[in-house]
Amino acid sequence: MRILKIDDHVEFHPRAFVRKRLIETDSLNFNMYCIEPGQKNPLHRHPITEETLFFVEGEGECIVGKEITKVTPRTVVWVPKDAPHEIINTGATRMIVVLTQAPTPCEHVYVDPEEVGEPVRV
Repeated sequence: MRILKIDDHVEFHPRAFVRKRLIETDSLNFNMYCIEPGQKNPLHRHPITEETLFFVEGEGECIVGKEITKVTPRTVVWVPKDAPHEIINTGATRMIVVLTQAPTPCEHVYVDPEEVGEPVRV
């Protein structure tokens, strides 16, 4: 068993969001993203990996495929495998997101926004 407290791993950087891999197994990653206002996790996809995002703190927008939605604390967003996705902190406060990725390995492929087109608000 492994026990951790999210608050012990929170770390922000003024230039870019911070990704922390808190748990890694043969089949699963458990990560935390710390995103300052105005920062984002750039548009990307995972060819064989699904992702579940749990927004702990902050407000912003989440793009999955061609859909964009507002996210607030306690929002959960599921990202299917190979779906382009992006998290943007549009709020005035810091954002903390915890997420799972499975199966691993989780390959990151950056996506040109022009490939996706203009997202539709849901």
